[in-house]
Parts: sequence; C-alpha cells; structure tokens
Amino acid sequence: MRIYQYSFLPLIICGLYACGPKEKPAQEKPQDETPTVKVTEVQSLQPNKPIVIPGELHPLNKVAIFAKVKGFVREVKVDRGSVVKKGQVLAILDAPETGADFAQAQGMVRAAEGALTEAKARAYASKQNYLRLLKANEIAGSVAPVELDKAEANMKADSAARVNAEGNLKAARSVFSSKAEMVNYLTITAPFSGTITERHISPGALVGGSGSEALFQLEDQSTLRLTIAIPEKYTNIVNRDTSVTFSVNAIPNKEFAAPFSRSSGSVDDKNRVMLTEFDVPNPTGELKAGMYAEVKLPLVRKEKTLFVPVSSVVNSDEKIFVIKTVGNKAQWVTIEKGMAIDTLVEVFGDVKQGDKVVLRASEELRDGEPIKVR
Repeated sequence: MRIYQYSFLPLIICGLYACGPKEKPAQEKPQDETPTVKVTEVQSLQPNKPIVIPGELHPLNKVAIFAKVKGFVREVKVDRGSVVKKGQVLAILDAPETGADFAQAQGMVRAAEGALTEAKARAYASKQNYLRLLKANEIAGSVAPVELDKAEANMKADSAARVNAEGNLKAARSVFSSKAEMVNYLTITAPFSGTITERHISPGALVGGSGSEALFQLEDQSTLRLTIAIPEKYTNIVNRDTSVTFSVNAIPNKEFAAPFSRSSGSVDDKNRVMLTEFDVPNPTGELKAGMYAEVKLPLVRKEKTLFVPVSSVVNSDEKIFVIKTVGNKAQWVTIEKGMAIDTLVEVFGDVKQGDKVVLRASEELRDGEPIKVR
C-alpha cells in the first residue's frame, strides 16, 4: 500500500502547480513607428566673409637674358644683386667674324654709293645730250637721224643703269643694317629696370652657341604680382572692385593690402581653379619675389543666396542633398554646396527661401518616407 501512495505524490504536486496563477503575456509595442524630425527653414542671406587662400609673390617682370650672337665674353659689368636701369650695359662680347662681316658690308655700301653717283652723272649727261640734239633737229638737216637715235638709246641705257645702281645701294644698306645689328648684339643691355638675381658668365666664356645657358636673370621687384588660385565656386565673386589683405612668414606682424589687377578669366581643367593676380607696390623692397603669402579673400555675393545648417546637408556616395518636408513626407533634393559661414552652408538647387528641411538629416531617412514634423 505505501508503494502506491508514494507513486501518486508527484502527480499531486504537479497538479497543484498546474492549477496555480498563469504569467501575464508581455504588452505589444505600438505599430506606429513613423519617425519624428526637427526641421529648419532655408534662409536667404548676403554675407561678407573672408576665406584664407595661399598665394605666392612673383616679380612684375622677369626675364632670362641670352646672347643673340656667338662670341666670347670680354667684360662683365654687373653681378648678382646689381640694380640696373633700362638700357644699361650688362656685358660686352667679342666676335671677330661678326666684326669682319660688318666691315665687309660697310665697304659694299660705300662701293654702291660710288656706283650710284657715277650712274647718276652718266644718266644726266646722256639726257642733256639727247635734249640738245633734239632741239638742234628742229632745223632740217642739222642732225643726222642716226645720231639722234643713238643719243636716245644712250639716255635710256644710262637711266636704267642709274635705277640698277639705286637697287644695289638699297640691298647693300640692308645687309649693312643687318650686320650692324649683329654688332650691336655684342653689347648686352638691360631690357627693363630691375635687379640682377642670377649671373652665369665670366670673362672669356664662350656664349651664344647651341644649348648655351642664360647670361643673367633680371627681375623687376618694384611691384610684385600676388598670384592666387581661386576655387571654381568662388570665381564669380572676384571682380575689379575686389581687394585682399595678406601676410608673409618673414614679416608676421604686418598685413599688406593689394587691389585686383588681372585674372586669367578661365577655370583650369585639371585643378578647377582660376589664377588671379593682385599688384603689390614694393618701393622699399621688404617683400621678396618667391615668398608665400596667406591671403584673406573677402567673399561677397552680388545678390542674396540660400543657406541651411551644415547638419541639414547629406554627403552620400551618390550625391549631395538636403531632405525637404513636403506633405509630411521626406523628399531628397540634390544640391551643390557653396561657401560655409559658421554653422551654415550655402546651397544651390531646387530649394527656396522658407522651405522646411530636416535639421539633422541622414541617409536613414529615405526619400518619400512618411515623417512627423516637430
């Protein structure tokens, strides 16, 4: 009997637990998962904000001076650092062959001048002789016809000889002028006022041959060109009324100003920049060509443009866009970015002033997705 009593005991215990209170099921989550977003308005502004762009100072004029004729350096009159004036003699060359050619051309001119003088005299005499015979022929039988014809032929021949002598003299003078110019090339002069920054010759050196290097390098640093590369998106901001300020590492506590001077007017295909120059007067020479400058370029749009917070712009792999709210739905709008001002960025695209855009946008908020605006 005890065996059977103990056998039912586990069943009774299990039955008691089965009849106990059941655990309540977990509450179901709400089905409405529409995201709630904060929005902001697209603003129309016309800010004035400088951007910092690297620049470089170049001389107003810079030239490498070569010898135009082959010769030996007889004398060097300047050195590196010499300040020269336009037309000042920098060096003198010797070229014996050039001198000989010049003397020969000079002799040809003198010979041609003598031949022309003689031809003119003959032409004058033959003409006078013909006119005398022609007048005498007015009396019948006083001049034989053959004599008159001979005088006329001599006059024409001497006249042609005079014309030929004039042509020979012109050709001789042309050759002489060319040789004289070659002789002038033996004297090297400065094409403009400036400073000799490089000297590559010494007396006795052979110059002017094929592949020979420059004799000097001359730079005019009285005015410097501040050259900067304007990014494409800012090219329409720079105009003739634009002026910039800049500083250089050599004079860190001083700021210089420079007005707009010229621009390439074209955006480089590779770098997408437009080279622009600002002329900088440099009377004291404290600025040096080749210095790098930190340039502050003021950015002022000609008219108001649109701005949104930086957090409203999404930079995806496919495009750059903002998310506009249209009828409680998200709408991706492709834009292009312009200048940035503090927490705002300039945008160009299918947006207008007053449009509502998501304040903190991301790709997780899909195009066309329903949203709640807060």
